[in-house]
Amino acid sequence: MSNAKRLILMTVLASALLLRVASADPSATPVVLGDVLQVAVFAGGEKQEDFTATVVANGSITCPLLGETKVAGLTTDEIARQLRAMLVRDFFVDPQVLVAVKEHGGQVFVTGEVRQPGAYGVRDGLTVLHACLQAGGFTDYAALHSVRLTRVVDGQSRTAMIDVVKVRQGKEPDLLLASGDRLEIPRRRF
Repeated sequence: MSNAKRLILMTVLASALLLRVASADPSATPVVLGDVLQVAVFAGGEKQEDFTATVVANGSITCPLLGETKVAGLTTDEIARQLRAMLVRDFFVDPQVLVAVKEHGGQVFVTGEVRQPGAYGVRDGLTVLHACLQAGGFTDYAALHSVRLTRVVDGQSRTAMIDVVKVRQGKEPDLLLASGDRLEIPRRRF
């Protein structure tokens, strides 16, 4: 393997590890402040509850029968298990709880050499390229070989360099974005 190929492979692997690339499975993504959840509870073969709830500032939602329940940072599967455990204790025999994110409340921030820099809502499958397209595309002065993606992981800010030209060509993966990510598209030097 040539040194150039080895360097590319190491860069891709380091970026994936550094950023803990989000899973394509939406149920594996933790809910964040502002997310709107759709919750359905089935028991005795019938739907018992069906409601929407927004994750508020203290990281909780308000549920019928249960009241305020902390959910921020949990996945939808974990929330369903938590709600089921609370419902089986006091209200239903063997309830089934389904939880889905109806609307994402998080944002990503796109700055630099795009036509409309700003904050954009996170949705399932939002990638680096999709976020840049939402921001109106690149200006003529964008340095596409050195886009920076910054993410906070375990309280620490981590940055990865992305070569958008190679992403467009399919030579590098188009990374999934998470709430709070910052994309900076620098200006080209002539």
